[in-house]
Amino acid sequence: MKEIKVGIIGCGSIAEIAHFPAIKKYPETKLEAVCDQNEETAKNTYNKWGAKSYFTDYNKMLSTADLDAVVIATPNVFHHEQAIAVAKAGLPLLIEKPLAMTNKEGWEIVKAFEKAKVKVAAIGCDRRFWLQNEYAKQLITEGFIGEPVMGYACQYQHYFYYQGLLAKTDFRLKPEMAGGAAIIDLGAHAIDLITWLMGSPVKRVVGIARRLTIPEDYTPLDDAVWILMEHESGKSSCVSVNRFSPVVSQATGVYGVDGTIMTSSDATNPFQSAPLAVFTNKEYADKDLPDIVKKYRYPLIWWAEDFTKKNVEKRWVSIYPPRETNYDRMWKHFIECIIEGKEPRVTVKDGAISLEVMGATIKSMKTNSWVELPLKEEATIDITK
Repeated sequence: MKEIKVGIIGCGSIAEIAHFPAIKKYPETKLEAVCDQNEETAKNTYNKWGAKSYFTDYNKMLSTADLDAVVIATPNVFHHEQAIAVAKAGLPLLIEKPLAMTNKEGWEIVKAFEKAKVKVAAIGCDRRFWLQNEYAKQLITEGFIGEPVMGYACQYQHYFYYQGLLAKTDFRLKPEMAGGAAIIDLGAHAIDLITWLMGSPVKRVVGIARRLTIPEDYTPLDDAVWILMEHESGKSSCVSVNRFSPVVSQATGVYGVDGTIMTSSDATNPFQSAPLAVFTNKEYADKDLPDIVKKYRYPLIWWAEDFTKKNVEKRWVSIYPPRETNYDRMWKHFIECIIEGKEPRVTVKDGAISLEVMGATIKSMKTNSWVELPLKEEATIDITK
């Protein structure tokens, strides 16, 4: 099998943290070209990661470099035009979230890849690739907690953590570059994750996205968000994210008619000490327990307590998957999709749907009502407009 030659547009923090290391790790991939509008950044990245060439113009990279796939890791404002260009070049794409600045831009990207008949067009919602979330999805699909009825996904993280410690530029603080703050950055992850776990598209939305506590000289964008979503199944879920909490918290939960699943990934605390915790009210013999649960169900009283009874005792089971990098797992999946010609787990269509939810949230604030999806108009996510 030949190497997959990758070109990366945008040599900022997420490329350094996630994409360059993953490309270097897997023998199936080769860093063919890098592109950044800052020539010094592009040249330094080219030297550091051993790319074959570097560019400051992504159109020139797409037209001259020998590429098999492209990554877009630029500020949000550039995603739309760059993704359309990649689609026209007929290349597989992995694009950082959010997909674009508005729902209209998002759907234009989806249609461009459909028109180009490029099957592999993925968005970097890496939360689906944490092992605890993969396990949760598998257990839900297998019926371990029965039909999902309610769910939530939250992520609270002060700007300081990413912007202060990792970011190479300040585009996330500028409305014209970012398009939104907590809702479009953290919210993109939370909306996608809970929609995936609930297993049903979003039907309508009501919510708030406001600037509450961050000083004026930091950013005028939203830093506190609540979104209530009704799914087509008739079930409901909630998303809450913020950019002011001084300690990070990330938690997701799905409540089914027969049990509950809770996950966390970005941090731990006294209430989230395990990456995954599951409970079922179903009757299971020891031999019938899902392997994921059985592997982590340690005895409480004595070593044979489960298989000496007809059914195991009903109790919470804490699961500690090995800490594999979610970015590496996402890249492994992306590579498999290119090689096997299969649709990615998280598509650009999923990214467009998340933008619909975000836009509907802002619209619901203006109308003081629920907003039906899909939206009939282009909706901005920038609360300063």
